Amino acid sequence: MTKKGSTKVLKTQTSGKVFRKEKYKTFLLRPNPGKHNLAMSVTAGYILRDILHLADNLREATYIVRNRELLVDKKPVSTVNYPVGLYDVIELPKLKKCYRVSYTKNGLIGLIEIPNEESKYKITKLVRKKITKKGQIHLTTNDGRTIITTNNGYKTKASVKLDLEDNTIKEYYPLEKGRKALLIGGKYIGQTGIITDITKGSMIKKELVRLKVDDKEFETTEKNIFVVN
Repeated sequence: MTKKGSTKVLKTQTSGKVFRKEKYKTFLLRPNPGKHNLAMSVTAGYILRDILHLADNLREATYIVRNRELLVDKKPVSTVNYPVGLYDVIELPKLKKCYRVSYTKNGLIGLIEIPNEESKYKITKLVRKKITKKGQIHLTTNDGRTIITTNNGYKTKASVKLDLEDNTIKEYYPLEKGRKALLIGGKYIGQTGIITDITKGSMIKKELVRLKVDDKEFETTEKNIFVVN
């Protein structure tokens, strides 16, 4: 007989590098297919149990989720396997706490506590742009959202500050010199720096971005860059 459905667990050895791996654990919760890449996302259960320590086990994490006490990007989570990734906004209404997902300096998923006002917005990277026959512009973000606009000035590889309540763009951060960027890959993942130079790529060579982090400068590929301001 063939196997139906996907597995709900992930072996610790083969899990994404953003998980905090503990030697005594053989399995981790596997993030469901969705808005984030499997290798760069964790589960809602992992957030509750291993980062916020609001649950001692999976059963308690499931109870919290089923009672709609955890919100991600203003929407209640329905399963402990819900995928959570970079810059998602985590809310716990009963505790009156809000967090933004980011990377630690060793490349693990971490949370930054934010005031309630900041939980209304989220920064996303534009990864695809399409113009329809009717002249509408469809922008696809790194977390799988589609933003419909008539402004043709938005470019891919840039970032936007998004209003989570009405899915509209509030601010635009192009990929250019002088902008602040977060490293989402490579040796310096989790660190932020200032873009000092951009070397355009071609069909053979990748686009390179030079950053200054503290007192050191280095180059990395554009895919490792996430403009945040």
